[in-house]
Amino acid sequence: MIRRLDLFGRLILILLGALVLLGTLGVTLFYMREQHRPTFRQGPFPRLQLAAGIIDLAATEPPNRLPLVLRSANGLDVVTRILAAEPATPDLRYAPRLTTRLRSFIRSGISVRAFVSTVFIPRDSSSGVEGFLARASARLPDGRFIVIDTNSTGDKDAPRLLGWPASQWMGAAATLLVLLALWATARETRPLRRVVRAMLDFDGTRVTIAGSVSAAADIRRTSEAAAAMQERVVTLLGERSLMIGAISHDLRTVLTRMRLRVAALGDTAARAPLERDLERMDAMLSDALAFARGTATGPERVPVDLADIAASEAAERDARGQQGAIDLALDDAPCLGDALALRRVVSNLIDNAIKYGGGRVHVATGSTADHAWLKVEDDGPGISPDQRAEMLQPYRRGEQARRAGLAGSGLGLAIVQQIVEGHRGTIEFGVSNYGGAQVTISLPLTARAVEHLNRF
Repeated sequence: MIRRLDLFGRLILILLGALVLLGTLGVTLFYMREQHRPTFRQGPFPRLQLAAGIIDLAATEPPNRLPLVLRSANGLDVVTRILAAEPATPDLRYAPRLTTRLRSFIRSGISVRAFVSTVFIPRDSSSGVEGFLARASARLPDGRFIVIDTNSTGDKDAPRLLGWPASQWMGAAATLLVLLALWATARETRPLRRVVRAMLDFDGTRVTIAGSVSAAADIRRTSEAAAAMQERVVTLLGERSLMIGAISHDLRTVLTRMRLRVAALGDTAARAPLERDLERMDAMLSDALAFARGTATGPERVPVDLADIAASEAAERDARGQQGAIDLALDDAPCLGDALALRRVVSNLIDNAIKYGGGRVHVATGSTADHAWLKVEDDGPGISPDQRAEMLQPYRRGEQARRAGLAGSGLGLAIVQQIVEGHRGTIEFGVSNYGGAQVTISLPLTARAVEHLNRF
């Protein structure tokens, strides 16, 4: 499954994996800390009871012992002071219900007041008070005030911003950061995906990567290298086409001279085998040149219908009186392609079916949601599964054809495969309904082809 992911998918997988590992580590450390934390049995309102105890002790002890009371009362979460006047409370608010609860724990009967924080708000108020004790103050018998400040966050409180506790803000911030990371990853890999699509659209006739890509340095260099490679391929294919045209012209000139010399022979019996040899040489030359052109199909892709091509090829063979009956079952099969090259594909498939079949050929066309297809069947010996891949290789012929001594160069199916693959299509072999060979080609059904079909 991982091998099917592109670069963007793999980066997302790495990011999610890192987040899962961090979350797992955090949860593990939390539970390890909680597992080793000592537990104590506490009564209800432990801060209020602690503050009440300190106040009662300060109220009953003589003034000279109050410093000792302060030393014993101060700790990590509690700060006790004795002041001449009660201090201001800008970040605190008076809590009457909490004060009433505090008075219930006081034994000395002196006046006390309780305050809660205005910053740290409890998540629930099921205890019936305003919150956790932040400050308690009481007036001592000598007129001074004892002020006790505690850790107002408690065990269940948290600072809040706009009504949300810090933990929820952290979760929202983490989610936003993940979304930003996903967006940044998609943005950085988008140019690479465009380069990949351009490479897939390259058919050897034109450069599909145009201009400089605005991306990371390595992606930009990859795009420039791919564009340079496409330019070299287009140039080489153009030069090859020129060379093939020159070779074709020179060889056919020689063949024409040989035909004229053979035609001048007076001996008819000697002339006939020479003419047959020349015809075979001409056919072999045509196949070899067609294969050498290979995927160098015309750069212009026009709407064509495989059904029209198949009907035209069948009618042409009927007009020539060619041996064999051709049955047609043609439905619309529109696609975009090189009309001459696709006509050669259909022609080669029908000629093979007539040559190697038993006299019956069936041609069918149709289309699916995204492909147009053509199927040619015959009633001949067929192609065994172990020979199907070999039959697509150049200059390879089937065992039955070699035994029967049938003429041929072994390039027909190789030419078909090259042209079909040049159109981003596929070719498949099977067993026909008549026991012979079945060859099916499938070509992409593009939007332009569909629009062309809907106009008719």
